Amino acid sequence: MFRKKEKKVKRKKNIIQEYVEAILFAFVVAMLIRNYTIQTFKIPSSSMESTLLIGDFLIGNKLKYFFDDPEQEDIVIFQYPADPEEPEPRENFEKILGPIYFDKTRWIPIWHQKKNVVKRVIGMPGDKVELIDKEVYVNDIIFHKGYEQYIDSRNIPRDSGRIYWDEKFMGSRDNFGPVIVPEGQYFVMGDNRDVSGDSRYWGFLPRTDITGTPGLIYMSIGEPPYKDIRDYIYKQQRRFKGKSEIRWKRFFKLIH
Repeated sequence: MFRKKEKKVKRKKNIIQEYVEAILFAFVVAMLIRNYTIQTFKIPSSSMESTLLIGDFLIGNKLKYFFDDPEQEDIVIFQYPADPEEPEPRENFEKILGPIYFDKTRWIPIWHQKKNVVKRVIGMPGDKVELIDKEVYVNDIIFHKGYEQYIDSRNIPRDSGRIYWDEKFMGSRDNFGPVIVPEGQYFVMGDNRDVSGDSRYWGFLPRTDITGTPGLIYMSIGEPPYKDIRDYIYKQQRRFKGKSEIRWKRFFKLIH
């Protein structure tokens, strides 16, 4: 006699297992989108005013520089070179894979990377960059494009400067250099020149740290930008607070 072939019983997944798998899948997909296609973030400082304002919510294009290199005057998103490569204190974190770490104090996985910063490319590889009385010179030609902003009337002399690169004196905020940009690196600056922490202070930007470019402002809420260094300092010291407003005209504005 022939025995009937028994049907294999498909084991049902535990509901908890299904939830865990769904969450992990969503996490991986979100991280892939975040790191290789687009990313949303908010402008936190005045360094790119008046091109980008505090409270601008941006969509960044992370595909642009997969195949092309940045060009002069491009606004670039990059990982801040001075930030730590790994989360700190290091003993509290266990590396899982790439930028994913396990936080041993909170028992959760985290995604660690340097903070995103936005500046404009001024010097390309091989360029000579120098500041004389606030004006930027690239290859001994004045680099003035109209988007530069100065809110401090003072001109800090070179001899009064406190900028050092590896113990080498580089000058002041307004009288800096000259420097030659190495291959594979860039000299970047904020459009709001008097209050921007940029290549003058921390050096050249490696090409490998550039992750994309801001493409669109999709929303903007904040105080009016400060046009005077005194008001800017008062704001930093929390001695002055302007009135926040919705900037309707900046909604869905393309960034050039």
